[in-house]
Amino acid sequence: MRVNRQTKVQITIGEQTVEDIDEFTYLGSTVSNDGGSEADVRCMIGKAAGVFQHLHRIWSSTTINTGIKMHLYSTIVIPTAIYASETWRNTKRIAQKLNVFHQWCLRQILGILYKDRITNEEVLQWSGLWKLEEIITERRMRLDGHLLRLPDKRISKAVVHWTPTEGKRKQGRPKTTWRSTFIADLKTIDIRSLDEARDAAADRTRWRALVAQCTKECGRN
Repeated sequence: MRVNRQTKVQITIGEQTVEDIDEFTYLGSTVSNDGGSEADVRCMIGKAAGVFQHLHRIWSSTTINTGIKMHLYSTIVIPTAIYASETWRNTKRIAQKLNVFHQWCLRQILGILYKDRITNEEVLQWSGLWKLEEIITERRMRLDGHLLRLPDKRISKAVVHWTPTEGKRKQGRPKTTWRSTFIADLKTIDIRSLDEARDAAADRTRWRALVAQCTKECGRN
């Protein structure tokens, strides 16, 4: 696989030609050659939709109360839909896909039709659940804190801080990356530099408060 490259040069080891693919699955996540998260999000939503449909008798049951249904949904379907989501970059397109799926599921469980003219905010209020964006933001911020507390020699931390010193960026607007998403998260809690973020993450109690603040800000948007 070549990420963001059009070259088709074949690689041969001995007499065996290495297969060139567009995407593959690694530890349950889909890795694609565009370097983005859309393929993984699409795959996870598809898996979650399959799980949701498999439990359709529970959602349509009149003998199971709504609280139990929501608990099952939040512990079975949602974790499937947002598996490894802390590693996703945050784009409007991804947020929209997740929101559409989440709302569709909640309306099915609550028996709400779109013609009933019930807003998405009202659906969330009735369900007692967060937006998927909020859950993902919380998970990503927790991962951020973990990375910031790692020793500088760890590769996962070096990747966050590393900036290319050679080469040229393609023309046009830069793509949203995990790092730019990470920096945007920090800005919502008034942290303007990685050094400041590292100091904040060192205090776990303070960082937990910042995670809650960032998640709350995400819920307002």
